[in-house]
Amino acid sequence: MGFALRPSAALRILLVDADPAARTVLKRALEQRIARPLMILETASPEAARMMLGEQSFAVLSLDLDTVGGIDGFTALTEVARATLIYAAGDASQIGDAVAVVRAGAADYLTKPLDGAAFARRVERHFAVAATPAPEAATFEGLVGRSAAMRTLFDQVGRIAPAEAPVFVSGEAGSGRKAIAAALHARSRRSEGPLVVVDCDGIDGDRLLDQIAGSNGALRRAHGGSLVLAEVGRLPAAVQAALVRFVSTGEVVGAVYQDVPPRADVRLIALTEHRPDELVRSGAMRSDLFYRLNVLGLAVPPLRERPDDVAPIAESVLRRSAADAGRRFLRLAPAAERLLTGHDWPGNVRELETLVQRIALLCDGETLTPEHLADAGFGARRGSVPRVAAEPAPVLGTPVFEDEPAAARAIRPLWMVEAEVIEAAIDAFEGNIARAAAALEISPSTIYRKRRGGPAEDGGARDGLPQTRVG
Repeated sequence: MGFALRPSAALRILLVDADPAARTVLKRALEQRIARPLMILETASPEAARMMLGEQSFAVLSLDLDTVGGIDGFTALTEVARATLIYAAGDASQIGDAVAVVRAGAADYLTKPLDGAAFARRVERHFAVAATPAPEAATFEGLVGRSAAMRTLFDQVGRIAPAEAPVFVSGEAGSGRKAIAAALHARSRRSEGPLVVVDCDGIDGDRLLDQIAGSNGALRRAHGGSLVLAEVGRLPAAVQAALVRFVSTGEVVGAVYQDVPPRADVRLIALTEHRPDELVRSGAMRSDLFYRLNVLGLAVPPLRERPDDVAPIAESVLRRSAADAGRRFLRLAPAAERLLTGHDWPGNVRELETLVQRIALLCDGETLTPEHLADAGFGARRGSVPRVAAEPAPVLGTPVFEDEPAAARAIRPLWMVEAEVIEAAIDAFEGNIARAAAALEISPSTIYRKRRGGPAEDGGARDGLPQTRVG
């Protein structure tokens, strides 16, 4: 899972390469570039490396693929490695190896002949950032977060929860809006009362009106507590009218009208995956209802904008799910943590929880490894190439110059962007490839071919691998 280094602590580095000249290049560059104390160990033996990795922790690990036995040897050693930063070294022409090691958790792929100065600069920049320890993960009503964004959100929830005014919670699907609504209820003076949740999407108008404002509807069942309206922007006009009357007068008027409408004491919490003001601008919501519901507002950031939260959430779900299933999982392997942190998480927290729960149920062990992720289908989809916060990862197969602007180094190959667009469409249509293809204006067969890595229609690179130009 990585570890924080005190600025005064020696940086422990292990170089594994059968070529002593290559080890010397890296060692001298590190000693010349990095001012802090260093403890550099070297070996030409994969067996000796495995023994050292099993007994000691290292800040940096550099593995020559020819020395360790290729991708399989690399994977075997990184499984036992307690290292913050792992590099693989190999031939520049072996693009498949480069992709494989990065997906297996490597911070970068070093091409031969090795550039010791560039390697030392990368290590120096990484630990200049890493010297500041990450804050401990905070827990709040069952929610887990380490990022500044979530700590701010927890503070906002704590401050507005005791109020009686309605709350509008916005955020992408799967980001945790319902969990925030539950936290608002738990921290309110209504916590002993009922918490009722109604999903407003996909239900016809009359039926939804009865579910919310009928004689046994949600407003009456939530009396003394809170009512959460999920996807409030999908409410039909009749339900919006009933809610306007309820918020204004406290009267519950549904499909069956009474001479004296019943009253209910309920706090409303509205959830939407859109910007709240867009609901009015698009005509999806009446302005009078919007202004009555949007008294207090909260925005839940997507998981891709708070990568510091990925590992704490994953470990929390892993331990809880493993305990429920009678499994032994306790922690994430460093390589697995890097893979998870680098994922885009289009499905947000829900996607992460589902993945970890699947592993806890189907796999076993004390430490979740990259192999467990692969067995659960992670890595076959988009977003599995890690991001390195301290230094943008170079595009594989593309020359990288140290003086390039950050924006240029962040450019990714077309094949990767294309794969992300396709997978985003499939996620949006909940796995329905026919509908995703229609939205993208391509045939379903094109999606199937590209997902399994068939040849490109234009004769370029194979889908899933970058095309390289030699010469």
